[in-house]
Amino acid sequence: MSFPYVRFTLGLVAVFIFHAECVPADGPAFSTIVIDASVVFECAGIGDIDGDGKNDIVSGSYWYSYPGFERHFICEIAEKSNYRDDFSNSLMDVDGDGDLDIVSVTWFTEQCLWRENPGSPSGTWKEHLIDKPGNCETGYLDDLSADGVPDLVVDVAQAINWYEHIDQPPYWKKRSPGKEGVQHGFGTGDINGDGLKDIVTPKGWYEAPQDPSQDPWAWYPEFDLGSTGVPNLVFDVDGDGLNDIVFGMGHDYGVFWMRQNPAPDGGKRTWTRLEIDKSWSQAHAMFYVDLDLSGKPGFITGKRYYAHNGQDPGAEDPIGVYFYQYDRKQSTWIKTNLDYGNRVGFGLMPAVGDIDRDGDLDAVCSGKSGLYLLLNKLK
Repeated sequence: MSFPYVRFTLGLVAVFIFHAECVPADGPAFSTIVIDASVVFECAGIGDIDGDGKNDIVSGSYWYSYPGFERHFICEIAEKSNYRDDFSNSLMDVDGDGDLDIVSVTWFTEQCLWRENPGSPSGTWKEHLIDKPGNCETGYLDDLSADGVPDLVVDVAQAINWYEHIDQPPYWKKRSPGKEGVQHGFGTGDINGDGLKDIVTPKGWYEAPQDPSQDPWAWYPEFDLGSTGVPNLVFDVDGDGLNDIVFGMGHDYGVFWMRQNPAPDGGKRTWTRLEIDKSWSQAHAMFYVDLDLSGKPGFITGKRYYAHNGQDPGAEDPIGVYFYQYDRKQSTWIKTNLDYGNRVGFGLMPAVGDIDRDGDLDAVCSGKSGLYLLLNKLK
């Protein structure tokens, strides 16, 4: 297998007992591959763009063909205030023609849109507008409609929206569960254990009805997380049968979780806020993953480099990408440094997937410091 310049990075591990008490341990190792250090797009996607059976990488104006990562042009993307106006690169076959298209959102032009795969490396990608809902921080795909097809979830500064994918033009239908939860940060997951994906905002959560296409959704202002990143993760951290919330402070120090407490008969659900790690800042994106194939998933996250052009707390601190697992027996968080102190970080919406199709998960790290691949060495 041939790659461009490769630097091998061993996993360095520490255990956090809520307040950063540390002991050494073993963890997964990754090799760091420089895909394109010259690009500054903050989003990425993993998928087979050219239909050759191999997963490629998409980031902003370009896609990179596996395994040599040759760069191919997609489209020009405007630059403003040291940002590129392309804040999500989710890959799916929007129009049902058999190839992967790119679903994106923008901040400055306030759009949700998709770019149609031309079917050839040299073809022109046609852009289609989905909606102009306001300033879109970022977006990702999740099946909120519970029909087995991913929908577009968007963190909009002025609204709570998601877009149900339908199988005929214009391919998207706007859903608006409510207005109460508008704040910086967003997530999706099953809070109440009914099998449907709810919406989690920093101010509380929206309960998905049995027919998720029906608006509005019931609103529960049960917590105040502050200005979080995207997405807020929902999973059962401690194994008590109740799903908890894991989140990062997108523009400040800290990664935390909210433990869901059992509600007494007829009583209200309560939450306990617990610290995971406050040693670094700008945890703006995270993914729920099983990196070591242990059957004990955790989450991968990383520092967003210059999220607000150096104005956030800790902006000049070292950049890093980290994997956290919860040890239920010891009630501790295990932290693995996948890459630290180099140029590899997490932008607005990087990507996690099996790039080399060897059965383990890799991470494409996109941001203002360049585009990199963390290749899992488990297999």
